[in-house]
Amino acid sequence: MKLLTRLTSLTALAASALSFSAQVASAQALPSSAEVIANYVAAIGGKDAIMQIKSISSVGTLDVPAMGLSAKMEVAMAAPNKVTSRTNIPGMGEIVTGFDGTFGWAIDPSAGERLLADKELQQTKENADFYANLLYTADHYSSMQVQSIVEFNGEKAYKMKMVRKGSGNESTQYFSVSSALLVGGESSQVTPMGNVQVTQTMSAYKQFGGIKMPTKVEQSMGPTKLIITMSGVTLNEVPANAFDMPARIKPLVKP
Repeated sequence: MKLLTRLTSLTALAASALSFSAQVASAQALPSSAEVIANYVAAIGGKDAIMQIKSISSVGTLDVPAMGLSAKMEVAMAAPNKVTSRTNIPGMGEIVTGFDGTFGWAIDPSAGERLLADKELQQTKENADFYANLLYTADHYSSMQVQSIVEFNGEKAYKMKMVRKGSGNESTQYFSVSSALLVGGESSQVTPMGNVQVTQTMSAYKQFGGIKMPTKVEQSMGPTKLIITMSGVTLNEVPANAFDMPARIKPLVKP
């Protein structure tokens, strides 16, 4: 009996050691975050091509299948950190958001006008960081770590955890093992109703002026799914005044 017990213990230890060895081998086989990002940047066109872009404007549709809703959408971004979007919802009106490098705002037909503040403003500022979001430059993150290879939206992908410097905002991004393209991400987004966990997938990459961009983005927030489909993308033609603060927002800015 003692011999059997000892053999059982030794077998368990051996299995544990083999498992540990497999985990170490798997971890060693993973590329570094720098390698994954470098491959991604090369896959979408390369740093030189990206740095030639000063602004991006896109038009498309925002669909919410569960509500039977389809809205026209326009988004514009410009270096170094400006963004604005307009979404025209039938029967409701136009939702406008923007960031001019200093102030962030939102205009909603149901909620009126407001300036963004605190964590919501910080989040918008990070989302508007033009080159940081195209190149995933390491100096904008306090840590970037490839954690594993997982199945994401039907393909193998490197799962990478990223923590933004300053805000500490965490996100998980998924880069395709085969194409090196960004295929999705998970993050907690700040909204007027509180934090919401968002999962998104990127697909239908197309070439625009030397770089590849996803033309379909699906976002899931709990049971709600949003589908953004871009029908047109224009580079380096966004006028500077596209990011001017709307007249309805200006009275909210205190001296």
